[in-house]
Amino acid sequence: MTPPWRARKRSESEQIERRWAHVGDEVLVLGIVHLSGGAHGYQVRSELQSWGAEIWAKIKPGSIYHALKKAAADGLLTEHAEPGNSGPERVLYRATARGRDEIVELVRDGLRRTHDPTMLDAAIAMLPMLTRTDAIAHVNERVARLEAELVGQAKGWENPNPDIPEHVRDQAELWAGHARTELEWAKNLSKRLSEGAYTMADDPGSWRTVHDPLKMRF
Repeated sequence: MTPPWRARKRSESEQIERRWAHVGDEVLVLGIVHLSGGAHGYQVRSELQSWGAEIWAKIKPGSIYHALKKAAADGLLTEHAEPGNSGPERVLYRATARGRDEIVELVRDGLRRTHDPTMLDAAIAMLPMLTRTDAIAHVNERVARLEAELVGQAKGWENPNPDIPEHVRDQAELWAGHARTELEWAKNLSKRLSEGAYTMADDPGSWRTVHDPLKMRF
């Protein structure tokens, strides 16, 4: 029988995992609405489809509309009903000040959080939400975390536990290989940002996605 404390701990862990399973969707949806100045659900969906997000973010059409509704319920977006061109009313979503702050914090977290490729992908997609200095700082934090993890792993294998199966060493080396590649990538990203790459939030003519909330212009 599973002890109550273990069941409770697992339940809390599962809740956290479920929460983070949808955060990538939230980052992308909130980011597009904010950067567009306002968008309808079908515009958000079409924009993400044009990015191929259903493949790399595993985001589905239904989850886009769910994320919009949830964000509105949480006070991150406002909803404005508008008459349709030749059909039912449609909803125009706009980001609130709280919603913008939420996006920025999620992008920061995605940049510095290791072992979470979904969040990293979403954060990179919304990188221009940050100022240049802010983006560099959080990418550099990722660099520091990866370096520390690689050092820790190397020390751990200096005197490996004899009870650990031999093949697990190969598994650990696979992760280390991924981490070394990611570390090099993160350092290069930091360097490019320092050299002025990309149009960031504090740059003139900052990046936008759907330019007109009432028309499709992709």
